[in-house]
Amino acid sequence: EFSGMTQPVETVEIRARVKGFLKERHFQEGAEVKQGQLLLVIDEETFQIQLDAAKTRHKEAEAALQQATVSRAREVAKAQVSLSEAQLQLARQEEQRILGLYQRKISTEAEMDQAAATRKAKEAELASAKANFDQAVATYDTSILTCQAQVESAGIAVRNAQLDLSYCRMAAPIDGRISRVNFDIGNLVGDGESSVLATIVRMDPIYAYATVSESDVMRTPALTQFGASQGKAASPVSVELGLASQEGFPSQGQIDYSDPSLDSGTGTLRVRGVFRNSDRLLLPGMFVRMRVPVAERIDALLVPERALGTDQSGQYLLVVGANNKVEYRPVRTGVAVDNLRVVEGQITTSDRIIVEGLLRARPGAEVTPMPAAAPAEVTAATTSS
Repeated sequence: EFSGMTQPVETVEIRARVKGFLKERHFQEGAEVKQGQLLLVIDEETFQIQLDAAKTRHKEAEAALQQATVSRAREVAKAQVSLSEAQLQLARQEEQRILGLYQRKISTEAEMDQAAATRKAKEAELASAKANFDQAVATYDTSILTCQAQVESAGIAVRNAQLDLSYCRMAAPIDGRISRVNFDIGNLVGDGESSVLATIVRMDPIYAYATVSESDVMRTPALTQFGASQGKAASPVSVELGLASQEGFPSQGQIDYSDPSLDSGTGTLRVRGVFRNSDRLLLPGMFVRMRVPVAERIDALLVPERALGTDQSGQYLLVVGANNKVEYRPVRTGVAVDNLRVVEGQITTSDRIIVEGLLRARPGAEVTPMPAAAPAEVTAATTSS
């Protein structure tokens, strides 16, 4: 047996991820909420305007891309190259004709020089037209890439604006019980940091953490074998739980985790049990009593707790022996079962144990015993144990 403390299985903080004024609340403080339930709303008008502006810029970027795609600058430049090539061909033919005339002394040298100059000018115009065509092709490709990048950037801005707008409406990510709201309606939240507006805790099932001594760990090796075999979970270890105000250990659960090593300072191992909590009787932060079964004893002897006495030698029982004389029997006690306690020592099932009048009974004194009726739970506990 050992003490522990309960903790929720899941804890989620509802935070303001955008800056704005808290506008609506859609839950009762301290109530149970369901996953997906709308909880809080931040004023959405500013973020809606930002989203509309981002969509407008996205449309502008798409229009610019479409305009760049349908541009005919490359075709114009290519046509100019074809024109320059034709003019150059014509100039060359003219130069050859003038050359033939010049050789037959029909044309003058000046006309020959004029034809050569015209041919060179047309060659320069063709080179310029080709350069313009290459520039037009490069400009077209660059414009397409630039416009595509602007469309993607505008699309990202739209998605960011949509996210910011969605952050204005906060829903429950899990089922659980919600705390009070830390900011009243009308307050500015998310200013400089993500404000925690409320907290949701899931309490069914619920965890109970406890520390187990090294000696108890050695008695229960299964506590240390979680995931020890190729990542597979070990066989579950049963655990019982009870509150300080409860008798016995009414809640049943399982150990589902243990730390990989003992605390060298305290010599203890931290373990965790998981328990059903549909009635919400267990709240996070409660101190509880936990019990892990170590072994089963079919022939264990149990006596009522009230029959046990304690002196300097330890615990003992007073029994009615021969001739109705009180006898002192030292015993060793074990675990508690309801209002009974397992005992070992100089005691047998045939002994008559004194349960009333212990202050008047003295070892060696003669008494007048009166049998006490065994309660039903004592008989049941003795039978099952």
